Amino acid sequence: MEPQHADLIIGVTTRHGSSAWVSKNTQNYLNTLNNFGVTAIILAPDTPAHLPHGMIFQPDSLGRLNANILDHLDGLILSGGGDVDPKYFGAELQGAEVESIDNGRDELEIALAQAALAIDMPIFGICRGCQVLNVAAGGGMIQHLDGHRSPKGSTAYHDVIVTPQTRFHQIVGEEAFAVNTFHHQGMDRASIAPIFTPSAIASPDNWLVEAYESPTHDWVVGVQWHPERTFELSDPHVRLWQSFLAACTDRRQGRSANHRATALQA
Repeated sequence: MEPQHADLIIGVTTRHGSSAWVSKNTQNYLNTLNNFGVTAIILAPDTPAHLPHGMIFQPDSLGRLNANILDHLDGLILSGGGDVDPKYFGAELQGAEVESIDNGRDELEIALAQAALAIDMPIFGICRGCQVLNVAAGGGMIQHLDGHRSPKGSTAYHDVIVTPQTRFHQIVGEEAFAVNTFHHQGMDRASIAPIFTPSAIASPDNWLVEAYESPTHDWVVGVQWHPERTFELSDPHVRLWQSFLAACTDRRQGRSANHRATALQA
């Protein structure tokens, strides 16, 4: 991957903002963005977000960042991690792993996702991020499913079947391809938020939605696997990153053009 998006600033959510946590749990996202020449900003519920020009956003007591931070970003990545508290989609605990729930992170990501959807910012939801984005948009969750969590210390794979005539299909250019799998929660068609359209299903578990998209936004995609692990995946996953960053570039250029037009009118 050649650096080609050097001006972009992308927010990446995570559970904790400490360097030790980020190095262990978020580094693959940062490596992928760095390979494209992108500046990544860590967004966490427990540490300030530092923007390149010196502006700092402090999380509030709930873990939320002021939505105005999105005015300084070109795109948002909701990264992988623990389970979403079922209270956010009106359910009791029925398989979610309590020890992995972090309400500060839930508050952070749900609020940012809703604000980003409202302004049509490019959003890439990955694994947990796919799930929390769906919840933020009014969807639900299957709190536990078997057979999709890789054994500790290794990577399992399965195929996904791409839905024809979706934007996702246009992006990846494949009817089916292999994905890694690290999740124990997910969505079926009944729990997908109304604004989203399923764009890939699991094989052989064809009831399980593995990717979705928003047909009413410029670029909003959620995937259940981990495409940031490009070192173990094939070309369709790289094309997802290229498409996301192209949408972020388009948004940045559009905002710049609007600012120039406003300045000329002043």
